[in-house]
Amino acid sequence: MHKRIAPYFVLIGIMILALTGCGPTATPEPTVDLNQLATNAAATIAAQITETALAFPTNTPEPTYTPVFYTDTPAVIEIPTISTGGDPSAAVGTIPQVGEALPTIPAALPTATLGTTGNQCVYSDQSIKDGTVFKAGQSADLIWYITNTGSTTWTTDYSIRFYSGTNFAKAGNTRYKLPVAAAPQATAQFVIDIVAPSAAGEYKMAWVISDEADNNFCPVDITIKVE
Repeated sequence: MHKRIAPYFVLIGIMILALTGCGPTATPEPTVDLNQLATNAAATIAAQITETALAFPTNTPEPTYTPVFYTDTPAVIEIPTISTGGDPSAAVGTIPQVGEALPTIPAALPTATLGTTGNQCVYSDQSIKDGTVFKAGQSADLIWYITNTGSTTWTTDYSIRFYSGTNFAKAGNTRYKLPVAAAPQATAQFVIDIVAPSAAGEYKMAWVISDEADNNFCPVDITIKVE
């Protein structure tokens, strides 16, 4: 009995296997690539950031300003130096003695340009050259020859007065009147008497012309040596 039943079980098993093999094949689940997902996500985020940036207007940088500081510079009055042309021997001249006849008035400088208004001048010459050697206490007449290049006549109310340096005018005088009026284009003589200081050395003083209202113009100077 048992031997007859066994073949039936075998046959049933074969049929079941056959039916299972003929049935529809199940679709396998897709495999997820994590690296590819990360790459796609990064690309998406980058594209969104780019679109967001393009949506905003471009910022124009503000110009940079450098502050400027102004410093008031005090006015400086410069006293011109009488040039001797670089020749030391040209600086030594004769010393006019007090009371002697005055030399001839020299002509104005050939480069002088006449002005059209106010008090203007051009230096022409001086009777005692820069660098002249004096003995201590020696006196002399100093004459500055100055041409009137303005439009105003220099009257006898004009004067020359001490401005700066060592004042070695006689008795410390600080002002001398113009003895004779000088019209435009005329050369005036401003005479002062000087006395060499008692100590040896080099001395310089500057004087300036003043009109009747004491307005200063035309500075001149002289340098002497005392031995």
